[in-house]
Amino acid sequence: LAQGSLEPTSSAFACTHRLLGHFVIGGIRGESAMRAHGMALKRRGRSCCTLVAGLVPAAALWTFGCQLGAWGAPTSWTCIAFSFAGPSSAPSALPLVGSRAPAPAPSLAGGSDRQPFWKPRPMAGAAAEGDSASGSGSAPAPSAEDGKQLSSVAQSSVNLVKNIVGAGMLSLPAGVAAFSGSPKALVPSITFALVLGVLSAYGFVLIADACNRTGENTYQGAWGKAVGQSTKWIPAVACSAKAVIGCISFSMILGDCLSLILAPLGLPAIVSSRSSVMLGLTATVLLPLCSMKSLAPLAKFSVLGVLSNVYIALFVLLRCFDGSYRASGALVAAAPAAPKFQPFTGGAWSTIADPGFAVLLSILATAFLAHYNAPLFYEQLAPGPDGRKDGRFVIVSVIGFSAAAVIFSIIMAGGFLTFGRSSLGLVLNNYAATDGLAVLARMAIAVSLITAYPLVFFSVRKQLVDLLGRRGADLASNQPRLLTISLLAGITLVALNLRDLGKLAAFAGACFGSFLVYMAPALMVLCAQRRGLGPKSGGFLARAVQLALLPLGAALGVLGAIQSLK
Repeated sequence: LAQGSLEPTSSAFACTHRLLGHFVIGGIRGESAMRAHGMALKRRGRSCCTLVAGLVPAAALWTFGCQLGAWGAPTSWTCIAFSFAGPSSAPSALPLVGSRAPAPAPSLAGGSDRQPFWKPRPMAGAAAEGDSASGSGSAPAPSAEDGKQLSSVAQSSVNLVKNIVGAGMLSLPAGVAAFSGSPKALVPSITFALVLGVLSAYGFVLIADACNRTGENTYQGAWGKAVGQSTKWIPAVACSAKAVIGCISFSMILGDCLSLILAPLGLPAIVSSRSSVMLGLTATVLLPLCSMKSLAPLAKFSVLGVLSNVYIALFVLLRCFDGSYRASGALVAAAPAAPKFQPFTGGAWSTIADPGFAVLLSILATAFLAHYNAPLFYEQLAPGPDGRKDGRFVIVSVIGFSAAAVIFSIIMAGGFLTFGRSSLGLVLNNYAATDGLAVLARMAIAVSLITAYPLVFFSVRKQLVDLLGRRGADLASNQPRLLTISLLAGITLVALNLRDLGKLAAFAGACFGSFLVYMAPALMVLCAQRRGLGPKSGGFLARAVQLALLPLGAALGVLGAIQSLK
């Protein structure tokens, strides 16, 4: 792929394209095409799910191909996108094989003096002497004088994976258990995890596009210029609420995991109980970390967090195959709940007819949520040799969300195949306290969350100060420690009274994740185009996908919120 030697007509791509085509045919014409592939549909109504499964990834991947070609990304990546979407979908001006050849830049209608989004935007603090009123010229190369250390594609990809993969993945087995007790449910579950991963990556790219169009470097700033200053508070409240819920989830997981680690030691309840652990950890560890003036010392733990998540995924997969928690397993008697599976006579895709499927979709929205940091990732990404970074940002998004989708699928499949309908909201709670590898997994997630907690908490504090305006700024300046203690105490108090992490993740994903991941990015780009901020890129299909994300996000939000509260 890196050398651009992969042909889009390879057998794997051809087979994938034919299968995707039959998905679409099955959705339109009914059952006959599915039977030809051994996927008979017993009810014609299921063809709607098949249509979505075929059209949504095809449209999203085709749009990715357009963005990659317009932004001058390596040709091998455009080959991948257009091969999955269909060979006839590639624009004739875009070479699918050969050397890199960026598409010609369209001109802005009406002689707008705004800089087109496909041209590089100077980094903050960098000189812009080469820019003219018409947006010509190029951004200066980053240097030490800029005062910012830019990240490579590899570094940004690792940081993005660390930002995405976190507490949300540990609730995915419970999301499957919310609508089925049959292993057949994993077929649509993993499929939708991959599809929503593609859509989440697309939304991530759209936010960077909106920032380029508006010249802003924050989520709220881009919304204010694209949609309207009067509604700027909407994404601000959504981001703040999601960050607060993130801190609450972290506290819940730390309390559960550390109390289970201490349980075999025979310590008194006043020391080893969940409440005591949460209060002691907050006072002795989290408070000093959240009171730090700089988070630079925590940056070195980013790779450690990724490795911790990889270990947890491998551990869950190992326990799924070694039989330790099966009926005659060595650890099943010490598990909090025995595995429970329910037979299902219908097809795999029939399992999503249960309304509880919306719970899994909401948890996935929470799991893939990193979009409030999209402007920061784009700003800190180093441009390529040609001075452009848009194509590199697409590559970072694809790598980051693809890796996260794979880890999520492993956790979801491994946890559900081990415990079935008994899967708890925090899957690590299903494993016995005497399971040595589970103890290491709990320690790994604890270290990861402790080092990540201050990062999320700083975001909560900053957004709260911004929402309070001048009063918040005065409080942060005059009494910063009081502000930190009050916030931390409130978050811990809520976490002490909540037990089901799965319901919390589903509710957060339904109410805030669906808006931040699907609706807001598409709305910002559509409104920016309507205001004449940048060109109308991507064509009709890209606009159709962006319009489709609005009702999709709204539907997932409403259904997920209703089901998560049951």
